[in-house]
Amino acid sequence: MNTGRIGVVALQEKFDKKISALLGKEGWEVRELEPHVLIEGPLPDVDVVLLYFGKDGAEAGLAFLRAVKEKSEELPVICLSKSVGVEQVVGLMKGGAFDYFEMPPHFGKLKLSLGNAIRTTHLTKKVMVLESQVGWQGKFDDLVGTSASMLEIFQMIQTVSKSNATVLVMGESGTGKELVARAIHRHSDRSANKFIDINCGAIPKELLENELFGHERGAYTGADRLYIGSCERAGGGTLFLDEVSEMDAALQVKLLRVIQERCLTRVGGTERIELDIRIVAATNKDLRAEVTKGTFREDLFYRLNVVPIVIPPLRVRPDDVPLLAQHFLEKFNEENRKRFKGFTPEAMEVLMNYDWPGNVRELENNIERVVVLSDDSKVKPAHLPRFIVNTEKKLIKNLFPGGDAYQKILSLDQVERYAIEAAINRCRGDVLVAARKLGIGQATLYRKIKRYKIRV
Repeated sequence: MNTGRIGVVALQEKFDKKISALLGKEGWEVRELEPHVLIEGPLPDVDVVLLYFGKDGAEAGLAFLRAVKEKSEELPVICLSKSVGVEQVVGLMKGGAFDYFEMPPHFGKLKLSLGNAIRTTHLTKKVMVLESQVGWQGKFDDLVGTSASMLEIFQMIQTVSKSNATVLVMGESGTGKELVARAIHRHSDRSANKFIDINCGAIPKELLENELFGHERGAYTGADRLYIGSCERAGGGTLFLDEVSEMDAALQVKLLRVIQERCLTRVGGTERIELDIRIVAATNKDLRAEVTKGTFREDLFYRLNVVPIVIPPLRVRPDDVPLLAQHFLEKFNEENRKRFKGFTPEAMEVLMNYDWPGNVRELENNIERVVVLSDDSKVKPAHLPRFIVNTEKKLIKNLFPGGDAYQKILSLDQVERYAIEAAINRCRGDVLVAARKLGIGQATLYRKIKRYKIRV
C-alpha cells in the first residue's frame, strides 16, 4: 500500500474527481488545495503537488509553478493539462516541473511518477535530518553515501542501535558490512565496551569453537591455562561474526544455544556462564538458499535475522561513486602527502561507468593506487587502470545486439531504442533514474518508451 500526501491544485477548471478517487484507493491521502494556499503562508504538509490547468492555461500554470518553486525548490510538482504545445511542455520542465501528463493521463504512468516524486520528498527530508547533524556531508560514521538506499541504512543503524536486537548484515564482499556493524556498536549504549570481531571463514573449524567459547585449563592436550573466548570478552559490548555462513554445522548448534539462552559453557568446563552481549552477524551469501541446501540451520538463520540490513552493491548506486572517490582521494592525499584536488569530468564518468565487482573496497584500492603512482592536480583517465578505462568502450560495444557498433550501421531510432533499453535495465526499471542518466526529462522518456514499445 502506498503512503504519502498528494496536494491537488486546479487552475481555471476543476480537477477530475475520478482520478482523485483512484489515487485514494491506492492508499495515498489526497487533499484539494486552493492555489493561494501554496503561495501565501506556510506550505501545506504534502509530499507532492498535482497542478492541473486547462487547455489555454499553460502560461498561468507556468507562472504558478515558478511561484511554488521559488517558495520551495524541493517540493515536486507534477503538471497535468489538456493538449498544449511542445514548447510549453519544455517550458514547464525547465521551470521545475517534476513531470508532465496530458489529460486524461495514463493512470499507471501517473501512479509511478507520483510514487517516485513522493520517494524523492521523503529522501530529501532524510537528507535534511542528516545535514542537521553537525558536520554531516554525506558521511555517517565511517560510511559514505547519499543514495536513497544508503540513507535508509543510516536511518536503520540509528534506530536499531538503540535496542539489543540481533542484526544480520548482508551484502557482497567489499560493500562495508563490518563498517555497518561498527557503526551500530558506536551508536549504541554499549559503545563504551568492547567490539570483538571474528571472521568465521578465516579460522579453522577445529579452532573456532575454542576462539568463541574459550576453554578450561586441561580441557585438552596443551591447554595449560584458562582461555577466555570472544563471547565472554565481548561482555557488555558487541560480538561481530563475519562470514557466519562458513561456520561448521556442529558449531551452529552451539551458537544457537548461546543466542537463545545468553549463556555458554567453556570447552572442557561445566559451569554455565551468563552473557550480556549484542550479536551482529554478516554474510556475503544468500542464507535462505544455504538453508534450502542444508548447509545452514534454519533455526539459527531466524535467530540471526531479527533485524536484516542489506547493503546494495556499488553498481546499483552509482550516484555514491563521486562522493566515495573524493573521500578516498582526500584520505590517501593526506597519507601520501599528495596534492590531488579532485577528478576531471572524463575520469569521473569512467569511474561511474565501471561496475565495481569488488564494490567500495575495489574503488578504495584503485584510488590509493592512483595517488601512490601519480602526481597531478586532478585525476585524469590516464591515471586510472586500463581495464577500468576500457569499460566505457565495452559498454558501447555491448549496447548493440550482435557485437561491435562500429561494424554495423544502425538507424538513429535503433541506437536510441537500444540506449533506452540499456539504461532502464541498468537502473533496474527505475525510469526516474534512467531519465536522469540519459539526460532527458521523465515525461520525454515515457513517450519514447511508448513509441518504441519498450517493456519496463
